[in-house]
Amino acid sequence: MIGIIEKVLVDCLLEAGGEELKADAFLKAGIPRDRVYRLDRHYPDEETGRLLAAALHVTGLEEGKLFEIFSDNFLDVIGTVFPRFLEMASNSEELVRMQAKIHALIAAGIRTRRGSTQTTDKFQLESLNEHHLIVRYRSELQLCGLYTKLVEAAARRYGDEVLVEEMSCRHKGAEACRMSVKWLSIDGNLTLHSPQFPLDVAKTG
Repeated sequence: MIGIIEKVLVDCLLEAGGEELKADAFLKAGIPRDRVYRLDRHYPDEETGRLLAAALHVTGLEEGKLFEIFSDNFLDVIGTVFPRFLEMASNSEELVRMQAKIHALIAAGIRTRRGSTQTTDKFQLESLNEHHLIVRYRSELQLCGLYTKLVEAAARRYGDEVLVEEMSCRHKGAEACRMSVKWLSIDGNLTLHSPQFPLDVAKTG
């Protein structure tokens, strides 16, 4: 897993309970107390999974709530470390459409000790129209719930409204997670997916 994920998760722990809570999570996850997660490093998915499970345990938060906090913090870090990514998008739809490329670009620059890059195609986007995406996500960590919260956080940041619906999920035995992502409004303007979109406009459009 790209180090930015662990770094933001640690930030969430520090925000929730300071160094003591972070130390408790590291101890429960079997992670050295002095571990410092770097943005330019790749870490085993298994370690990320242990840290996430420990964070849920020590904070007592529901998974969805932790993912929501994580998502807001994640966008803050992206805005600070990689501001160009947010500047390139004028709304959340444009950012989400760029997300798979952003993930690949960051991962491609991270080298393991063997000198090879560790990047995997976890995301595939299928565009149905300008305001509707089908996202295919496949990862051993099965963090489809986190992806949903990240999309929703991006929409909030840009003042958009989005609806994310599960189509299939690895947690339920599917080969991969597939999600329908529809933008109901962008920049305050309703899209044809909004229940409030005028029917007469939809027919003539």
